[in-house]
Amino acid sequence: MTQTLQILQVVLFAIPTLTLLGIGAAILLRSVSIVDRRVFLGVFIPLLLANTLSILQSETRLQMNWRAWLILVADLALIAGAVWASRGFQVYGLKADDVERILGEALVKQGFAVDIHSGEARDLWGRVREARFLTAHTDQQKQSFSITPRFNEVLLRGDHRRDERYLRQALPVLKGQQVPYDFKAHTVGVLYIILALVFAVLAWIFFFEPRLILTE
Repeated sequence: MTQTLQILQVVLFAIPTLTLLGIGAAILLRSVSIVDRRVFLGVFIPLLLANTLSILQSETRLQMNWRAWLILVADLALIAGAVWASRGFQVYGLKADDVERILGEALVKQGFAVDIHSGEARDLWGRVREARFLTAHTDQQKQSFSITPRFNEVLLRGDHRRDERYLRQALPVLKGQQVPYDFKAHTVGVLYIILALVFAVLAWIFFFEPRLILTE
């Protein structure tokens, strides 16, 4: 049982590193990159599960006390929160005005009437940012999206999960834009690669190196 848990921990520590490397490479290699925010679940959820497994491994015969149960409940709550907050797409290589124009044109071609207005959007941490709100509607349906410029990226979200189905249909149009490659617009990719290396080093220091010392 202990060996199985250790193998699972190794796998769970490796997933965030590989996920961050993949995100960084995708941002750097394409002139227009779009990252589904659900990909970041591959960073957070494995770490939370690894924490849960460490509790199971440390408890003798899996006899859980109230502290262990509290940590498990907190991990599950954090996983649920991460899934809820993972809606939307991060766009690199295009400015917010370009995303607004291209998305609006794509929706008009699908038969929607499009209204655009400025406002403020609040992120997960409570920070308020200037944003553009795009509402697409017909006689039968209505979808609303927000376009929020951030540092070297544009956050594109639907007001509801059903709205993001229409966003997915417009993503190929955004990806297909022929724009000059500007490295400054993709420097976030370097940050993700550095974070991946940091995760790899920390995993070595806190997980692998102590076990190698104990086996010598």
